[in-house]
Amino acid sequence: MPSTDISYTTRDNETFTGYLAEPHGDGKVPGILLITAIFGIDDEMKELANAWAADGFIVSVPDIFWRVMPGPTADIEKAFDRYNAFDAEQGYKDVEDLMENLRSHPRCNGKAGVLGFCFGGRYAQYAVARLGADAAGAFHGTLIDQELNPMPPADCPVSFHFGVDDPVVPMAVVDQIKSAYANHPNAEIVAHNGSGHNFSMPHKDGYHAGVAATARQAVLDTFNRMK
Repeated sequence: MPSTDISYTTRDNETFTGYLAEPHGDGKVPGILLITAIFGIDDEMKELANAWAADGFIVSVPDIFWRVMPGPTADIEKAFDRYNAFDAEQGYKDVEDLMENLRSHPRCNGKAGVLGFCFGGRYAQYAVARLGADAAGAFHGTLIDQELNPMPPADCPVSFHFGVDDPVVPMAVVDQIKSAYANHPNAEIVAHNGSGHNFSMPHKDGYHAGVAATARQAVLDTFNRMK
């Protein structure tokens, strides 16, 4: 897939970097704003972004932690330090700017979904509930339960996936999310048996190939509704 490092500009004319993956061809396609796990834009995230581009999306992957500690890190302590230091309110503004940037890209058909891995789950939920995103998906997304009021419109497709054995997002939290979405006709909130945190991350401990494939297909079906 064609891919490149890119630069974004915020509403306050600040600049930061990210990664953009495009499908082959030159036609307009839906966009996916991919909000990474706490490790940032590492080779694993680029690999995952390229796979979504191969499915027919333009995929924007911002260095979401640029204000705290830019760049990828494999150091779990540093990763959690910047997670804990992250300003959620500023993150909402950045995500709003990033969605506008993606929708205005020449390859984008004007529709944009948000995909969250771990840390990114909160922002996928926020984007469909408050920013008018056209779809949302998340794998073992954290803090989604903090963003359940308001809820997204009934016609907005949502697909969130969790591991039953995930200590980071315990089943009590998943049940809270399920309850909030109980009357939403276009949402699926799924807890997968036999998996824990990071089940969708092929180079991380906790990866579960079968669950990852099942969950990914469900999210792909959701995002394909933007085409």
